[in-house]
Order: sequence, then structure tokens, then C-alpha cells
Amino acid sequence: MKKLNRTYVMGIAFIVFAVWVAFQTALIPEKLVSNEPGPKLFPFISAIGMIIMAILSMIFDGKKEKEENEHGAAPYLDKDGWKRLGRIMLECILFCVAMNLIGFWITSMMGMMMFIMTLKVDKKINILFAVVLSVALGSLCYFGFTKGFNIPLPKGVLFEALGIRMP
Repeated sequence: MKKLNRTYVMGIAFIVFAVWVAFQTALIPEKLVSNEPGPKLFPFISAIGMIIMAILSMIFDGKKEKEENEHGAAPYLDKDGWKRLGRIMLECILFCVAMNLIGFWITSMMGMMMFIMTLKVDKKINILFAVVLSVALGSLCYFGFTKGFNIPLPKGVLFEALGIRMP
């Protein structure tokens, strides 16, 4: 019997998860307001995106992993990888706490910068580019949801307590 590599296993797991997300999304009650996509749109887009990315990963990364396994591949997570994974988990928790304290807009910019620095590992990244990317993506998400979709995001209890109005 042929052994499946981890890329195929994870790809299949994500496809199963995406199908579950799509199934759960189909159970959301439909209460459409005129000319609005409704609450099912983004979960369906996410499910379709996960399926497409899993298939692409299985096609391209699966071939690469097969070649690496023939030549002796490195372990999936070495000691530094586990440390980085733990750091990312702590950063996610810190992101959630900070979002409630100082609001989504500022937290998203700081969080993006923090994640970029953690995930770059040994690669050199232009700090100015990372700052501009963090500010642009954080602002795009914040204003896209608050102004474009009229979905309120956390403004931060700290700023509310101090009487500072966030946009």
C-alpha cells in the first residue's frame, strides 16, 4: 500500500472541514434585506476558498514533498518550529485581548506587524514595507467592514473610558 504524505492528509482534512462549513452555512436562516448578500455569503466563499487552496496545495506541495521524502526530508516541526507555533498561539490570544482593550483598528495593524515578524523566520523583510502593509491591510479591513458593510467592530474599552472617539 502506498503511504500518503502529510500534504495529502492535511488537504483532505481541510476539504472535509470546508464541506462541514458549507453544510453548517446552509443551515443559517435566510433573512434577506433587499440588495444585501445575507449572512451566508462569506462562509460559503470561505468554504470554496478552502477547497480550492487545499486542492492546489495537494497538487503542487504534494509533488514537492514526495521528492523531499525520497531525498530525506526534514521533520515537519523541529524544536524551533514548535517554539514558533507556541509564539503564534500566544500572539493570537494577545490579539483577542488587545482587540477588546484598544479596538480592532489599532490591534489589527499591530497584530499584522507582529505576525509578519514572527513568520519571517530568517528571511529579510523591509521594515518599511511591513509597516505600510500592516497599516494598509488593517485600515482596509476596519473601514471596509465599518463603513462599507456597516458592521461595527470593537472600538476598545480603553478609548471609550477615556472618551476618545475612534472613526
